[in-house]
Formats: sequence, structure tokens, C-alpha cells
Amino acid sequence: MTFGEKLREARVAKGLTQNELGGGKYSTSYVSLLERAQRQPTLAMTRHFADILGIEPDTVAQWIGSPEPDSGGLSAAVLHATSAANLKDHALAASEAEYAASLAKEQMNTAVWWNMTAVQAEAYLALGRFDEAVATLEELLEHPTTLAQPELHATALVRLSAIKRATGDLEDAIALARAATGVSRSLPEHSATRLECGYVLVAALAVRGNLDEAWQHASDLALVDQFPEVPSLSIGRAAWVVGNVAFRRGDVETGLKQHRLAAEHITPQADIGMWAQFNRASASRRLAAGISDEDVEQCIENAVLGLRIAGTAEEHLELALTRAHLHSSRGEFEAAKPLLFEVQEKAAGLEFEAAGLLELLLGRYYANVEDLEAARTHYMKAAKLYSDASASDVASHVLGELMDIAS
Repeated sequence: MTFGEKLREARVAKGLTQNELGGGKYSTSYVSLLERAQRQPTLAMTRHFADILGIEPDTVAQWIGSPEPDSGGLSAAVLHATSAANLKDHALAASEAEYAASLAKEQMNTAVWWNMTAVQAEAYLALGRFDEAVATLEELLEHPTTLAQPELHATALVRLSAIKRATGDLEDAIALARAATGVSRSLPEHSATRLECGYVLVAALAVRGNLDEAWQHASDLALVDQFPEVPSLSIGRAAWVVGNVAFRRGDVETGLKQHRLAAEHITPQADIGMWAQFNRASASRRLAAGISDEDVEQCIENAVLGLRIAGTAEEHLELALTRAHLHSSRGEFEAAKPLLFEVQEKAAGLEFEAAGLLELLLGRYYANVEDLEAARTHYMKAAKLYSDASASDVASHVLGELMDIAS
């Protein structure tokens, strides 16, 4: 019997579905591929399945035989992982990349191991599995190859910074982004990696409330359109980041100007996923600035179209929150209610800013229906999220809003 046949037999005997055997770590589709002997497991996978099945890990590991002829080698494993990542099937990409990385490690192919481990970390981040993403990136950072090559070193640092920002650890996010920026200075001035370090540093500073420093770095990014070698998407990304900081500084006119510039360069033809993300984020920034006009509606509609093609469950959840924000901004609290409750039910995978916004909007909803005790609870949760992340200015604003409704 193959590993897959033994795995299926043990799963059925235990009365588990493929989804239950995956246990939130491996997708149903990947478990199916394993059971059909179209993939071989890594040792980490066997330990996971052993724990779910209540079997000794060594016993499950012994089920592994020689790879089946159709399971392919390293090149096939890389192709499977890359294809899953391109299709935004992040759960499958994480599993495929884990297997590809294990093969590369066995074959001492450091370059492929590094790339596949990075794909694995990106997939974990997209899935909201932040602890796994951090552990994977820290493994990369400890590798001598990473430390010896500035581009790899900066990439690992900046991705780790993005995760720290997503989880609300803004002090570490800024420190890591500054370190990445320092490492990237040895790279060509307008390389994609060096620009990415700038984007992430500006974002972390802006969320933290260090707006003067964020604006200084953003102003440098705004100059990228003067260089013909910089790709159009990079120009758009820079304008997006600059606009975000402008909105946070209260300079709505500049924010709108920069986001219009970004929209000229971030198109669905160039990158449908980025286009959807930008439109949702632009709508969110405008709403935070008190704008709820037809342009915001159009941004949301664009995001809806884009996410139908290239959207994850987490991105759809953030879009539902943005739509709820629009309704709340217009005083349409009954329209916002089902959206807020939908997001609240699945809030475990939200990044900290989205989680804070959810609590704030729930506070506003309950204040509108005059349930002041519930409103206070959600306002306090929002304030704590921002305060714990060291975003003290936002926390103070939330508390000020609570004081207004309590008076």
C-alpha cells in the first residue's frame, strides 16, 4: 500500500473528513492529493497527521515509500507550488511549497529551498496564519545564504516587518523595516526590493502615528516616476503609499491626487490582484477621511470585480468590512449590520487594523440603536487594540468618540 492509501485507511477508521485531517494546516485538496499518491509528504506533515490520528509519528513516517512515478521531482514540485500561488490558492500553495522546500533541502539546492520557503511564508501570511509565517521567515533569516546576500536579507526582513504590522506589533515592524531599508541600500537605487522596503517602512510609521517621518520617506518614494527604468506598477504603488500618508495627515487633496495617480498605473490588465487590493484600500482610506461619495462606491465595485477573479477569503472579509464602513458613514446602520456581524463571526483571521475598525464600527452601530453598554464594550476593545499596538493617536480618537456618545 502507498502512503496515501494507508493515510486514507487510517482517516476513515478514525471517522474524519479530509478537511478534519488537514486540521487547518493542510488544505482538503492537498490531503486528497496525498491520498491519491500524487504527492509525497514531508516529515512535518507526517507528524501533523499522526497527532490528528492519534498514531505514533514514527509509525506514520514509516508509511512513506519511494515516490510514485507520477509524483514528479523537484522541478514538478516547484511548478505545483508556483501554480497554486499564482492562482491565489494559498492553502494549497503553503503545502506544495513545504514539500518542494523539503525536496530542495534533501538535494542541497539552496536557491530553490530559499524561494519555496519564501512562498510558504507568503501563503501563511495571506491565510492569516501569522505565527507560522513568522517561524518560516525566521528560519530564512538564520540561514547563512540569507545573510550573505543583501537582496535575500532585505526581503526576509521586510516580509517579517509586514507580518509584525499586521499583528499590531508596530515597534518591531518599524525596527525590522528600518533594518531592511539599511540592508537594501547596497542594492540599485530603484530596485523592486529597495522600493518594497520603503513602502513597508512608510506604512508601519504611518500606522504607528509617526507621520512626519513617514511623510519624509514617502516624499522620497514620490520621486520614482522621474526614472524611466521604474516599472509602471512600482510608480502606482509608490503613489498609493504616498496617498495613504497624506490622508492620515489630514491632507485629503494630496491623498486624492496621489490615489488618482496610482489608479492610472495599477490596472486590472497589469495585476488584477493588486488592482483589487488598491481599490479596497483606497475606499477605506477615503472613508477614514470622511469621504463617502460615488468615487468610494466605484472603488468598492472595482474591488468586488477584482476579488471575484483573484480574491482570498480574508480579502473578501476585509471588503465586507469596507462596505459596512461606507454604510455606517452614511448613517445606514441597518445596511451595515449584517456585514458587521458577518465579519465579526469570522474575525479571527483579520489583521489588527481591520480588527480595530470592526470594533469601532460595532461601537457606532450599538450607539445608534442606543445600546450604550454594548457600544462601550466595542469602543473599549477598539481602543485597546490600537493602544496595545502603540497607535496611541488612534486609540485617543476612539476614546474621544466614546466620550461623545456617553455625555
